[in-house]
Amino acid sequence: MTEQQQTGSGWARSLLKDFYYSQTFRAVAFTPIDAVERAIGRTDPLTPPRRLQYVGRREDFEAVGAYWRGRLVDEHGLRSDGSVLDIGCGVGRNAVALIPHLTTGRYEGFDVVPQFIRWCRRQITPRHPNFRFELADVRNRQYNRFGGSPANEYEFPYSDESFDVVFATSVFTHMRPDEIRRYMAESTRVLKPGGRLVITFFLVDFEVRELLAQRRSAFSLDHEFEDPDGTPYLGADARVPEFCIGVEEDIVLGMADGAGLERVGAVEHGSWSGRPGTEAHGYQDLVVLTKPAG
Repeated sequence: MTEQQQTGSGWARSLLKDFYYSQTFRAVAFTPIDAVERAIGRTDPLTPPRRLQYVGRREDFEAVGAYWRGRLVDEHGLRSDGSVLDIGCGVGRNAVALIPHLTTGRYEGFDVVPQFIRWCRRQITPRHPNFRFELADVRNRQYNRFGGSPANEYEFPYSDESFDVVFATSVFTHMRPDEIRRYMAESTRVLKPGGRLVITFFLVDFEVRELLAQRRSAFSLDHEFEDPDGTPYLGADARVPEFCIGVEEDIVLGMADGAGLERVGAVEHGSWSGRPGTEAHGYQDLVVLTKPAG
């Protein structure tokens, strides 16, 4: 494929992506299906309508939430009376999964997509008042291009040392390094001493770059960028880098050190890159960090 063909193909993919994620398309395509399912009583009030489920299959909503509940509880010590912050909570997938476990605890979630937060506030919080949701008026070219605050300046709306666990799944995969650095620092601030930060990434190293060059990864990261601080990163979309971002693993681990966090175990490499031996792992790369107790 020539460079001109690659460029044309990239623009076509970008335009199709914009179309798929547009509220107008989703309303036209899925509202009639949602209405029929509601009319015949096929919907659970805590399962969001199809028009709001942007990621994965509708059938995966419960399964993926249960997967993360299991990891947070079994591996990272989230108790039934614990406090958890869900960065980029989306339309409540992890929140709904945690309802049976977090019986006397506290869940807080925030997201930059207004319709997601509206649905969570309307459907989840009235039934479970210990589950609360905040709209973050943060600018992101993929999910909230008209947001008011740049992500690299955003302050989480929570008190210092107020959470046992902070986690972000498929969030830092849509943020530049300078924005990730800010969110990591804010996560450190709101974590209790001894608390854990659980994050997923698309991490890049020499092996991954080779796999990307050989087209063995699940998708391409073939555009190179720099954030305002001059830190390099890779993107899948020339027009909207935040659609899918990969960051060098060493840079991410350096950010953790700079935020005063310590790594818990080895990085768990996901299967997205095509790296051998990751088939039994999750799709994205997982990094677990802790705030030192003293």
